Amino acid sequence: MTLPKLTGIPRASGTSNMKFVLNGGLIIGTCDGANIEITREIGEENIFLFGNLAEDVDDLRHHHTYGQDHKIDPSLDKVFQAIQSGTFGNPQDFSGMVAAVREHGDFYLVSDDFHSYLETQELVDKSYADQELWITKCITSVARMGFFSSDRCINEYAEAIWNVEPLQPETSGGVAEGEL
Repeated sequence: MTLPKLTGIPRASGTSNMKFVLNGGLIIGTCDGANIEITREIGEENIFLFGNLAEDVDDLRHHHTYGQDHKIDPSLDKVFQAIQSGTFGNPQDFSGMVAAVREHGDFYLVSDDFHSYLETQELVDKSYADQELWITKCITSVARMGFFSSDRCINEYAEAIWNVEPLQPETSGGVAEGEL
């Protein structure tokens, strides 16, 4: 199982999640970026998505910044109380993270997505409890990841972007391999 990716985090690409799936992992993540592309290939039944849709992020952030108040999910508030009581170590070590959600607009929408994350984590737990189902999901996901092959990507770029054609390498005798 992978760690959740928070909604709307700017990142270079989703290749990490592609690598997780290619190595037999199942994703629990938000409905954005590469997760959407991966879902199209492996099927909704083989990925665990949670939270708000990427297209809703700007409106939610605007509301957090200019809205009347930003409510913290009750379950997340319990986590914050446990952090502040020292359950996980020195509360000061986590103060920036807690303040970012409670006091500074929750830019990454942690509170907005938390309830959905918990519900989705329960689905992960139920799926994992059925080992035959879990293994089937893993194998099916790996088998359906062929679209993300570097060969396909390079061929697509060569044709659509670089506007070049494949070149047949010559052998030492000056004859192209395809001509033998």
